Amino acid sequence: MNKSRASAPAKVILFGEHFVVYGNPAILASINRRIVVDARTIDENRILIKSNIGVAGEYSSLGFKATEGGMEAKTTLDPLYCAAMQVLVARSKKTGIKIAISSGVPPGIGLGSSAAACVSTVAAVNSLFQKKYSRQKICKLAIESERLIHKNSSGADCYVSTFGGLMHYSKTKGFKKIQAKGRLALVIASTGVRHSTGDIVAGVKKFKDRNESLFQSLAKQAAGICVQAQSAIASGRPDELGALMNENQMILRQIGVSHYKVDDLLDICSKAGALGAKITGAGGGGAVIALAASNQDRGKIASRAEGAGYESFEVEIDRKGLVV
Repeated sequence: MNKSRASAPAKVILFGEHFVVYGNPAILASINRRIVVDARTIDENRILIKSNIGVAGEYSSLGFKATEGGMEAKTTLDPLYCAAMQVLVARSKKTGIKIAISSGVPPGIGLGSSAAACVSTVAAVNSLFQKKYSRQKICKLAIESERLIHKNSSGADCYVSTFGGLMHYSKTKGFKKIQAKGRLALVIASTGVRHSTGDIVAGVKKFKDRNESLFQSLAKQAAGICVQAQSAIASGRPDELGALMNENQMILRQIGVSHYKVDDLLDICSKAGALGAKITGAGGGGAVIALAASNQDRGKIASRAEGAGYESFEVEIDRKGLVV
């Protein structure tokens, strides 16, 4: 029996969500909340997958059988089964595998949990065998698996989870690392409202189709904010960065992806001393990210959000990416 372990970080979108779909730039970062995958070979010709988020099942020649979580289990686990099978097929291996997933990332709120799970599953299963794949190869296989959930995914979530750090991304120019001056003291707070990224992206497209000139104007503003934000990160100007987050949020509100619980959280963060705060990810609920001036202020913001009944946690930028 061979055993292996891999972990990959969650991510936040600091700037540019939604508009990135239409060619605009975005700034993403991996954070120090991880998904850990343990894999081992087993004698039976089955793939068993169990996650601590309450889903489990087995894949065999008879198809899929949920052992925990009902039919939701299949939707959640199919990309991970695909991730494991891609490695087995690529390596011409026929063996059973047992996969255990331990997630420190709340699902369905825009933190890239599905991407981190795909990256760590590909890496863990791959590590059961002698010759290791490059990070680029692991990322490619993870993107293909994640597209079972997010059909039109750009691959950005998998990329930042694999390589870690702060990234500038656009469809035309791809990825470029951003070197930050100083640390970013960040808080993530969940509205508790899970969303369908696909539905929200479709809603934004409807908005664009009905308001083309307004959308193009907002897209231009969002692109300008990304340029300024990259400069503020590189030169260590957190006050300016916070103001840009607030500007970005105003644009996201205009395209209809905010939510009354998002607005409540933004108000709480602002009153607790946040330099800026905005939706991170698709919106429609999900999570809010806030920037604090110091670690002490960060703790105060997180405490105020929790006191109002919202799950929140303090985060740092993760520099390591995938760890095997």
